[in-house]
Amino acid sequence: MLRAIRRLDAEEVQNRTVRARYGAGRIGDRDVPSYVDEEGVNPERRTETFAQVTLEIDNLRWAGVPFVLRTGKALAGKRGEIAVHFKPVPHLPFQKAGDPHPNVLHVQLGPDRVALNVNINGPYEPFDLEQIELSVGFEPQEFFSAYERIFLDLLEGNTTLFVRDDEAEEAWRVVEPILQAWEQEHVPLLEYPAGSDGPSLEALGEDVIRTPTPDRGTG
Repeated sequence: MLRAIRRLDAEEVQNRTVRARYGAGRIGDRDVPSYVDEEGVNPERRTETFAQVTLEIDNLRWAGVPFVLRTGKALAGKRGEIAVHFKPVPHLPFQKAGDPHPNVLHVQLGPDRVALNVNINGPYEPFDLEQIELSVGFEPQEFFSAYERIFLDLLEGNTTLFVRDDEAEEAWRVVEPILQAWEQEHVPLLEYPAGSDGPSLEALGEDVIRTPTPDRGTG
């Protein structure tokens, strides 16, 4: 899979990546200083605390499907999630005006949860669509932290979650042109307030994953 990921050229890095750093804000009941004011931080290094990259996989199965990878610090909440957005249909027979939200499959990680947001026509007006959520949560099966599980696998000789040398090299092949462009300031360093969902939708561009749930973008 890593070998099939298209390496971004200089222009694509500018159009398909976002870098940002958090400023002062509030998370819950705690005031958070800007990243450059944190202890031990050198502001001249221009270190990012938020990154978004849109990649494509050049094979028959995934051709034309954008993969938007997003991560950040000091956001509104901690969440790891995979969101699969289904393509819209070419014709909307049950919609009077406007575009409905896409059908989205959410796979939430830690705690594990699966949710499917689907559009249905309501019981009173059959030509108006509304979105419902079908979801199920899973209780944790063990009480180890992520690092504890890794060390346990190491002691037991289970290398499933470990990275081989050729895998690491392929991953660096993908991210190296992005890091070089960022280091040369070809992509502007944006700022977002701590406790927010990150940079604005306009800054994130058209490839941003728009999730209809209130906690969009917090993972």
